[in-house]
Amino acid sequence: MSLKPPRILAPKVPARAIPIVTTLDEEILEEKRANLARLTKTFEAKLSAWRTAEAEPGAFEPERRRRLFDDAAEALWQFVVQREACGLRNTEAVLREYDVPAALRLRMGARRRP
Repeated sequence: MSLKPPRILAPKVPARAIPIVTTLDEEILEEKRANLARLTKTFEAKLSAWRTAEAEPGAFEPERRRRLFDDAAEALWQFVVQREACGLRNTEAVLREYDVPAALRLRMGARRRP
């Protein structure tokens, strides 16, 4: 048998001590999720386009291959930043899963001058 102290001796807890997720918080989270989904699809498409160009070097001119590489690096950068904004921190595992080459990893975030 356990004994509880009387309620009158219990500390006073305000009614709003427990954080309540507001509608605005829910909308922000939903927008983060939706943006991550969009950026994931964009990254996958740009990575695929660049890999296609790399697989057939004669089929694509060097300038177009460079542009596809830059686009894939930019999409990778946006994807990684959005993942971290959503609280997903294990970026290395995702880069291994997508088999992102070291050259693309090194290029992400940096931009060429137009």
